[in-house]
Amino acid sequence: MESTERPTAGHPWSSRWTDPGTIFEGLASDYDRFRPSYSPKAIDWLTLLRPRHIADIASGTGILTHQLRSRFPDSFIVGIEPARDMLRTASGAPSGIHWLGGKAETLPLAGGAFDLVTVGQAAHWFDRDLFHAECSRILRPGGTLALLNNNRIRDTAISEAYETVLEGVSPGYRRTYRDHDRAGELAALPCVRTIRHRRFAWSWNRSMDEFLGYVRSTSHFRAARAHHDRELILTTIERALAPLVNEAGLLTIPYETEVFTATFSTPT
Repeated sequence: MESTERPTAGHPWSSRWTDPGTIFEGLASDYDRFRPSYSPKAIDWLTLLRPRHIADIASGTGILTHQLRSRFPDSFIVGIEPARDMLRTASGAPSGIHWLGGKAETLPLAGGAFDLVTVGQAAHWFDRDLFHAECSRILRPGGTLALLNNNRIRDTAISEAYETVLEGVSPGYRRTYRDHDRAGELAALPCVRTIRHRRFAWSWNRSMDEFLGYVRSTSHFRAARAHHDRELILTTIERALAPLVNEAGLLTIPYETEVFTATFSTPT
């Protein structure tokens, strides 16, 4: 990502990404196969909300959406995604989930119809001022917005090695690119009543080939390919991480699923 991006509620897209639907264009297969799911404990935490109608925004290939379907089998669930290939992959198998094309800033959903709006690993791409207004519109009074992110835990050997390579090969990339004051941003909204925050630590065990599949699914890899040979990027990452493979032949990557929830009062 470009260094001109700012951690504000406005569009953080660089000139490289003029449309959110193009960010992961062509990456759906690797994204669906190699991206991690979210900590089951984080999904369990959302059961306290007892949602009957759920909208998962920027649902990608449906990683979070399918977890929500498993945990809330009797709820109405819709996934909204702007990228056509992501949406095609998500809707390829029967699931009982309703899939729609659309952007976070202009949701194709009825007002006051949802108990829970979720976003997994995507809110940093939004014009969040517009998105929050849409949440206020589509959530019923007392409904909840839940933001989930899978974060590599920093200051660990694997994270440090991988992030250092990324900052070298993907111009403008910074490991802090998703850092912003989510709680403060939500608290500033006049329609938000209660904010909660939880972290759920877990470990992601991947073979080197599986981890490189994950790398191929990222926007940072796609951006790096504009400047470097594809195999050179993958080889550089593999060499940096090879000393950290354990005796079982796996990389054990410390992760956390971070969840922010915000309860909305009445529509504005």
